Amino acid sequence: MRGGQAADRVLSLIRLFADGAGRVVLPSRQDIADITDLRFETISRIIKALERTRVLLPIRVDGVHATRSYQVALNAGAGT
Repeated sequence: MRGGQAADRVLSLIRLFADGAGRVVLPSRQDIADITDLRFETISRIIKALERTRVLLPIRVDGVHATRSYQVALNAGAGT
């Protein structure tokens, strides 16, 4: 996950963490940055863009920080 376009790297990681129902609890943004060899700021921008395009839809999961749990719609317009 250290090669290719930044958004593609993040989406690949999201796909790995998503469950069968399309829910995902993401690692911290810094952990995502470390895994994908990207900067923290880049990860934040990509996640915000995925939220704007409704690829990531925030959901509430008990015991999980609100900015880390999502419903994933990977078939939605992922053109970030």
